[in-house]
Amino acid sequence: MDKINILLVDDNEVIRIFFKDIFWLHGLEEQFHLEIATGVDEAMAILHDPTKKVDVIFLDLVMPIKKDGKDITTSEAGMSVLRTVKSDPTMSHIRVIVFSGYTDKKDIEEAKKSGADMYLAKEEHLPQDLVRIFDGLAKKDDSLYQFSK
Repeated sequence: MDKINILLVDDNEVIRIFFKDIFWLHGLEEQFHLEIATGVDEAMAILHDPTKKVDVIFLDLVMPIKKDGKDITTSEAGMSVLRTVKSDPTMSHIRVIVFSGYTDKKDIEEAKKSGADMYLAKEEHLPQDLVRIFDGLAKKDDSLYQFSK
Protein backbone atom coordinates (compact mmCIF):
# COMPACT_ATOMS: atom_id res chain seq x y z
CA MET A 1 0.00 0.00 0.00
CA ASP A 2 1.34 3.41 -0.95
CA LYS A 3 1.55 5.86 1.89
CA ILE A 4 -0.25 9.19 1.71
CA ASN A 5 2.35 11.95 1.69
CA ILE A 6 1.53 14.87 3.95
CA LEU A 7 3.49 18.11 3.94
CA LEU A 8 3.16 20.21 7.09
CA VAL A 9 4.20 23.82 6.51
CA ASP A 10 4.50 25.67 9.82
CA ASP A 11 7.16 27.89 11.35
CA ASN A 12 6.01 27.02 14.89
CA GLU A 13 8.12 24.24 16.40
CA VAL A 14 5.37 23.30 18.89
CA ILE A 15 2.95 22.58 16.02
CA ARG A 16 5.58 20.51 14.21
CA ILE A 17 6.16 18.44 17.38
CA PHE A 18 2.36 18.20 17.88
CA PHE A 19 1.95 16.62 14.41
CA LYS A 20 4.88 14.22 14.90
CA ASP A 21 3.44 13.14 18.27
CA ILE A 22 -0.02 12.53 16.80
CA PHE A 23 1.51 10.32 14.12
CA TRP A 24 3.60 8.43 16.66
CA LEU A 25 0.88 8.06 19.34
CA HIS A 26 -1.76 6.87 16.87
CA GLY A 27 0.51 4.62 14.80
CA LEU A 28 -0.12 6.56 11.61
CA GLU A 29 3.34 5.95 10.15
CA GLU A 30 1.97 2.84 8.41
CA GLN A 31 -0.45 4.89 6.30
CA PHE A 32 1.24 8.28 6.06
CA HIS A 33 4.60 9.84 5.41
CA LEU A 34 4.97 13.22 7.12
CA GLU A 35 7.30 15.77 5.54
CA ILE A 36 7.88 19.05 7.36
CA ALA A 37 8.75 22.49 6.05
CA THR A 38 9.49 25.35 8.42
CA GLY A 39 8.62 28.09 5.94
CA VAL A 40 7.56 29.11 2.46
CA ASP A 41 10.92 28.60 0.70
CA GLU A 42 11.39 25.14 2.18
CA ALA A 43 7.80 24.19 1.26
CA MET A 44 8.25 25.34 -2.33
CA ALA A 45 11.51 23.39 -2.63
CA ILE A 46 9.73 20.21 -1.48
CA LEU A 47 6.78 20.83 -3.80
CA HIS A 48 9.07 21.33 -6.80
CA ASP A 49 11.26 18.32 -5.96
CA PRO A 50 10.42 15.63 -8.55
CA THR A 51 11.38 12.88 -6.08
CA LYS A 52 8.69 13.99 -3.62
CA LYS A 53 5.00 13.35 -4.23
CA VAL A 54 2.85 15.47 -1.92
CA ASP A 55 -0.80 14.45 -1.60
CA VAL A 56 -1.96 16.79 1.16
CA ILE A 57 -0.61 20.01 2.64
CA PHE A 58 -1.40 21.23 6.16
CA LEU A 59 -0.58 24.89 5.75
CA ASP A 60 -0.09 27.61 8.33
CA LEU A 61 -0.88 31.04 6.94
CA VAL A 62 1.11 33.44 9.10
CA MET A 63 4.82 32.87 8.62
CA PRO A 64 7.86 35.02 7.92
CA ILE A 65 8.66 35.90 4.31
CA LYS A 66 11.06 38.32 2.67
CA LYS A 67 9.39 41.42 1.25
CA ASP A 68 11.35 44.38 -0.05
CA GLY A 69 14.51 42.91 1.47
CA LYS A 70 13.01 42.62 4.96
CA ASP A 71 11.65 39.67 6.91
CA ILE A 72 7.99 40.25 7.71
CA THR A 73 5.40 37.94 9.24
CA THR A 74 2.12 37.93 7.36
CA SER A 75 -0.74 35.69 6.27
CA GLU A 76 0.36 36.46 2.71
CA ALA A 77 3.13 33.87 3.25
CA GLY A 78 0.75 30.92 3.47
CA MET A 79 -1.67 32.41 0.94
CA SER A 80 1.16 32.61 -1.60
CA VAL A 81 1.84 28.87 -1.17
CA LEU A 82 -1.88 28.11 -1.48
CA ARG A 83 -2.28 30.20 -4.65
CA THR A 84 0.86 28.72 -6.21
CA VAL A 85 -0.27 25.14 -5.56
CA LYS A 86 -3.83 25.64 -6.76
CA SER A 87 -2.86 27.59 -9.90
CA ASP A 88 -0.13 25.17 -11.04
CA PRO A 89 -1.58 22.35 -13.19
CA THR A 90 1.10 19.95 -11.90
CA MET A 91 0.13 20.62 -8.26
CA SER A 92 -3.53 21.67 -8.31
CA HIS A 93 -4.64 18.12 -7.35
CA ILE A 94 -2.90 18.47 -3.96
CA ARG A 95 -5.40 18.95 -1.14
CA VAL A 96 -4.60 22.00 0.96
CA ILE A 97 -5.88 22.15 4.52
CA VAL A 98 -5.18 25.51 6.11
CA PHE A 99 -4.26 24.97 9.77
CA SER A 100 -3.99 28.45 11.22
CA GLY A 101 -4.24 30.31 14.49
CA TYR A 102 -5.95 33.12 12.63
CA THR A 103 -9.72 32.89 12.42
CA ASP A 104 -10.41 36.25 10.84
CA LYS A 105 -13.33 35.90 8.40
CA LYS A 106 -11.30 37.75 5.75
CA ASP A 107 -8.51 35.13 5.89
CA ILE A 108 -11.00 32.24 5.86
CA GLU A 109 -12.83 33.65 2.82
CA GLU A 110 -9.55 34.41 1.04
CA ALA A 111 -8.32 30.85 1.66
CA LYS A 112 -11.59 29.41 0.37
CA LYS A 113 -11.52 31.66 -2.70
CA SER A 114 -7.90 30.67 -3.34
CA GLY A 115 -8.79 26.97 -3.40
CA ALA A 116 -8.22 25.65 0.14
CA ASP A 117 -10.01 22.36 0.71
CA MET A 118 -10.53 23.02 4.42
CA TYR A 119 -9.76 25.64 7.07
CA LEU A 120 -8.99 24.53 10.61
CA ALA A 121 -8.43 26.87 13.53
CA LYS A 122 -5.48 25.60 15.58
CA GLU A 123 -7.02 26.39 18.95
CA GLU A 124 -10.31 24.68 18.08
CA HIS A 125 -9.02 21.36 16.78
CA LEU A 126 -7.68 18.74 19.12
CA PRO A 127 -5.56 15.72 18.21
CA GLN A 128 -8.66 13.52 17.83
CA ASP A 129 -10.01 15.96 15.21
CA LEU A 130 -6.80 15.62 13.22
CA VAL A 131 -6.85 11.83 13.59
CA ARG A 132 -10.42 11.85 12.17
CA ILE A 133 -9.21 13.92 9.22
CA PHE A 134 -6.26 11.58 8.66
CA ASP A 135 -8.70 8.66 8.77
CA GLY A 136 -10.80 10.35 6.08
CA LEU A 137 -7.70 10.84 3.95
CA ALA A 138 -6.72 7.19 4.35
CA LYS A 139 -10.22 6.02 3.42
CA LYS A 140 -10.45 8.57 0.61
CA ASP A 141 -13.66 9.78 2.28
CA ASP A 142 -14.02 13.48 1.44
CA SER A 143 -17.06 13.83 3.71
CA LEU A 144 -14.80 13.58 6.77
CA TYR A 145 -13.12 16.84 5.90
CA GLN A 146 -15.17 19.57 4.37
CA PHE A 147 -14.30 23.25 4.15
CA SER A 148 -15.22 24.78 7.47
CA LYS A 149 -13.95 27.18 10.07
